[in-house]
Order: sequence, then structure tokens, then C-alpha cells
Amino acid sequence: MTPEEIERLAQRGESETVEFKATTGQRHEAVKTLSAMLNGRGGQVIFGVNPKGNVTGQQVGEDTLTDITNACQEIHPRYPPSIDRVPLPDCAGREVIVAGVPSGTRKPYAYRGRHYVRAGAATLDMPEETQLSLVLERVHGTARWELETSGLGFEAVDEREVQQFRDDAIAAGRAAFDADASVPDVLLALGLLDGEGLPNRGAIALFGRVGELGGRYPTLGCRLVVVDGTELADELRDDVLVNDNVYASLRKAMAFCDRHLSWRTQIGSGLQSETDSEIPRAVVREALANAFGHRDYAVAGLVQVRLYADRLEVSSPGQLHFGLTPADLYVPHSSHPWNPVMLGCLYRRGIVEQLGSGTLRMIRRCAEEGLGRPVFVAGAASVACSVPRWGHWLRPDGTSVEVSKLEAAVLSALIVGPASRGELADALMADAADVREALVELREMGLVRVEGHGRGSFWLLDTP
Repeated sequence: MTPEEIERLAQRGESETVEFKATTGQRHEAVKTLSAMLNGRGGQVIFGVNPKGNVTGQQVGEDTLTDITNACQEIHPRYPPSIDRVPLPDCAGREVIVAGVPSGTRKPYAYRGRHYVRAGAATLDMPEETQLSLVLERVHGTARWELETSGLGFEAVDEREVQQFRDDAIAAGRAAFDADASVPDVLLALGLLDGEGLPNRGAIALFGRVGELGGRYPTLGCRLVVVDGTELADELRDDVLVNDNVYASLRKAMAFCDRHLSWRTQIGSGLQSETDSEIPRAVVREALANAFGHRDYAVAGLVQVRLYADRLEVSSPGQLHFGLTPADLYVPHSSHPWNPVMLGCLYRRGIVEQLGSGTLRMIRRCAEEGLGRPVFVAGAASVACSVPRWGHWLRPDGTSVEVSKLEAAVLSALIVGPASRGELADALMADAADVREALVELREMGLVRVEGHGRGSFWLLDTP
């Protein structure tokens, strides 16, 4: 790191991943912050910059770095930070010290027996539920719900469902077995047998017979409702409870949405007209597949599919894990599925196309159809995906808002990417003053935000 880079960081101020300390005399508070950064996205503590962002540096003696290293010995599991010395020019030998850590792989980390997290520029005590979630993530590779013994034999597996899966996977070119593979052979190839050679929980979740489950798997299935309004408290026009395996539940949920969404026909590039629902079926399928594939089956509750007057909302029990946030779902991100074996089976059958990019495909397809952008909201107990119906737009919290024709056009343009006010006016062939007024209104609604200053400023859609 160079002095110029230190100056740039100082000007930006403290954040979730950057903290300033005037001197290494504050090393114990700094190490507490480093432990919190290990529990989050990683980060840097910079000694020699005061909280106001003034780069002052400090004299670095023989024991200075040793003192920092010794303080870090109280982080458990042990993780020594990287430490850089940055000499400051024309400062009488004063230096800045940068201590950095990545996002840790053995979370949760504790400092002096206590766990911490970063919230903006603050270091706070970690909630107990977060500690538990991080412990579960640490053992996720070997101790997952989908890999545990089901307590059931092959009589609980729907043979026809497995055979149809086998044929679909072969047709999609994603099979790991032969065309004449038996049910045990298919499940073995998919990692769906336990140590005794019997179906594990993942096999039952995907292929289980309803009549054989005997209430032992109450988290399988979904609740499907149509709400005559925009709030759950409004009257329900249809209410269906599904208790079935994942594939059967997916089919029933898709049929339910097909039945209640509006359909439209348009002339395509070929000789025949093209028909699709107001929310493209590919978007609906992706939302449902994500809910069933990523949900935490150890958490009580069912996948909820609610069709409101203004939106389709699909929610699933569980949390976003591995540091993923709703904002990450709007940009390219790595895939860390909570049920990797089960989600891999959805991929092999062609229900999901590529792991880690489903939300981006949903956003792109909605933009192509002139729909508003899907919204993802994560809570302590569930994750929800809301897709606006035709003529509606959603705030980052999933609530809908009415917009004018010009405001809708501005939002549609910003789905493609950030743009300046002038670029929007040119693209929409609209009066610059009208576009400015629309942007102000949209900002007040919480739909857009502006970054930068003056002529260098640009507008973009707001995210959680």
C-alpha cells in the first residue's frame, strides 16, 4: 500500500471494512475490530490515521509490530493479520501501519472470549443467533440436513419420479448415470444414499412418496394463496396447502401461478404467436426453484407463494448464509448453496440453468418484458423474493408504489445500468426538466439514489 492509497482511504472515511486508530496504543480495540472483520467480509485497521481521517502516522519502534501480533494471539480460532508499514514522506520518519484480515473460514471468531460483528463503522457484540448460524456454516461441508439418515427405506421413494428425473437429466445432457440405471443407482450417483446405502433426507425431500412420509417431514411442501389486494390481511381468493416432495410441489406451485396470473399473446420473430404469463414463466420457475433449493429444511415452516394484486411473493424459511446479502443478489456473485446436493439435482433436471446466476437472469428477463425489478428481502427467519406484476414497481423493502409513465420509463432505463440525468433525457427523448422532476420524485419514493457530485453525478436504482 502506498501513501496515496492511505490518503484515499482516509478521505472515504471508516466503513464496515476500514477502521482508523491514531496509534498502536489502541491496539486492543483494533484487534477486537479485526476479529469482527474476520466474522464478516474482512477489512483493515489503519494505525496512524485519526477518526476524522487525518493521516498523522506514528513512530514505529522495535516492539511496535510485536505488540500488535501479541494482541492478535487472543483471537480464537487463531488468525494472525497481515501487517504493512507505509512510510510517510516528509514526516520525520513517521509511518502508517495497516493490519488486514480476509473474511475468515472458521467463523465465528472471538476476541478475549467474546464475539463481535461490524455494523457500518461500528464494532458490536454478535447476537447469539448469529453465532449459531456461523457455527452451522462452519460444519456445513460435512453435517447438513440433506445428508442425514432419513430413517426410511426405498419403499418411501417414488420410483416413477426418479425414473422421470433420470430421463430428464439425460435429455438435458446433465446425467451422471446410464439410461437404464435403477433407482438405487441414480440415487447413489447423486449422493442421495446414506452410509447404509439407504435414501438420505435429500432423497426423501426430492423423491419421497407422500403416503410413506407419515408426518415425519413437516417442512416438505408449500402454501399457495391468492390475496385480493396488496396486504396479507386482505381477503384470500384461493388457498391451497401442498404436502409433497420438492418436484411435485414445484409442479403444483407452477400450475397455481399459471392459473391465476394473466396471460398475453404477442407476435414473435417466427410465424406463430408467442404466449406467456404477465410474469414470464421462466422468472416464476426461478423464484420457486430458489425457494425450494435454498431453504433450510431444519427450520419449521413451508415455502410460501402469495399472489397479490401488485406482486408475486415467494418466501422460504431460513437465512442468507456465508455473508451473502440481498444487495449481492443484484450483481454477479459466487454460489454457496445451503443444500448443494439437492440444488445440483434441480440443475441436472434443467429446472435451474446455472448455479449462482438465477437472480441475475430474473432481473434481466423482467427488464426485457418491461416489468419492474424483482426485490429480495432477507430476515432473521426467512428470505423473500417479490416480482412486480404488470404496471407496478417495488421499493427495496418489497412494498409497491404507483409511478407515472415517465417515472416508469426512467426506472426501466436504470435497470440497464446507472446513468446521468442528461443521458436519461437523451435516451427517453424527454425534456431535461421533466426528467429531473421525475428523479426527485423517485428518490423520495425510495426507488433511486444519486452518487457523485455536479456533472459527475449519476443515478441508479436503490437496493436494500
